[in-house]
Amino acid sequence: MKHYNLLFLILLTLTSTPSQSEEMTVKNTEFASLFNPQETDHILLVGFEDRHINRIQNVSSSYHRRGGNYNSSTWSKRITTQIETEYGLKKLTEWPMTEVDIHCVVYRIPANKSVEKTIAQLAQDKRVEIVQRMHLFKTKTHQYNDPYYKLQSNMHDMQIDQAHKMTTGKNIKIAMIDTGVDMNHPDLKGQIEFNQNFVHGISPSFSTDMHGTAVAGILIAHSNNEKGIIGVAPNARLIALKACWPSSANAFEATCNSFTLALAVNTAIKLDAKILNMSLIGPQDPLLEILLNKAIKKGMVVVAADSSSKNDSNRFPASLKNVISVQSMKISFTNKTTKNQSIIAQGENVLTTIPRGTYDFISGSSLAAAQVSGIVALLLELKPEMTLVETKQILQNSVLASCSATNKELSYGINANIAILELCDQQRCPKNI
Repeated sequence: MKHYNLLFLILLTLTSTPSQSEEMTVKNTEFASLFNPQETDHILLVGFEDRHINRIQNVSSSYHRRGGNYNSSTWSKRITTQIETEYGLKKLTEWPMTEVDIHCVVYRIPANKSVEKTIAQLAQDKRVEIVQRMHLFKTKTHQYNDPYYKLQSNMHDMQIDQAHKMTTGKNIKIAMIDTGVDMNHPDLKGQIEFNQNFVHGISPSFSTDMHGTAVAGILIAHSNNEKGIIGVAPNARLIALKACWPSSANAFEATCNSFTLALAVNTAIKLDAKILNMSLIGPQDPLLEILLNKAIKKGMVVVAADSSSKNDSNRFPASLKNVISVQSMKISFTNKTTKNQSIIAQGENVLTTIPRGTYDFISGSSLAAAQVSGIVALLLELKPEMTLVETKQILQNSVLASCSATNKELSYGINANIAILELCDQQRCPKNI
């Protein structure tokens, strides 16, 4: 099936430089222009099926090696060169998307050629499966600077202390696609099982990134360490995949694109993550849809931040079927959540970790999504075989029950303890000693 979506690119490099990385073929002189918004209108992403990918790929544990080991078949490289010549394009980089047998290539269209016409021509090419422009994705947070706000009120509202008597998400792997994380933060040190920077060439920082550090704190901050805060699932294991780059130094806002996100999702699948947290939002994307559907088919629970407006067209990946979408909102307790709506979680004035061992109050659906991912980890520790349908039902019911059990008009949302109790009504749950 061919996709004709438009591409809005800013290109990724893996942890190594283009000259070191086997899969990156971008010339150093061209690299900077790939991140120039003024040039992205003339850059395309093309994909086609290559059944040779998984035959040549080294599937041993060496994929943990920095620098990557993505391999492309000679056949696929020959096809990309043919397309480059036939259509008068410039090939910038190519790589195999190993989990879905698709070989991807990024081309630049010369300034004197029509982008729309080139896309239309490629769409008719029998060799091409996907042709699209690169899309941009934005993280969803804004910062509050009131240090005297009730500490971790979101955790109190969720009755997390009661939930932790049953489960702490022990050994559940959560893949977080975001910016980097301060791995030496006293509340995060030792909590991250694996990390990789897919945008090293444009954003080499990792430990100083704000947004990813804030989301990680909500997910897996240490408990009972006499420091800072606690995470929703403090005994889960985090896979930190940097596919987004901050808009400026010390900024919470960050940008990702189709290419960087695709490589990160592919890696999350390879590492057998049980949960994928995507605290970001953007337009519908064919390549990411293929990868996320593969992840879901393999049993991964995908949680994504959602816009509060159902009329917003930029709601992907939260808008994708079988992705658990999460909104942060203040709402009257008389309103109800239906089966087709997003999960509501507390995302206002949430205290969490930020770089250099510090803390701050942050707001946004990014934090709300992280809380739901943490609750899913709590549930999966108790019932590893839990289906997506069961997970969604428990989450939805816990929002309804939390709402009806209180008489508050503001800041209600999902209740972790009620979610655990509902699961334990269905099976015998041992206490976590």
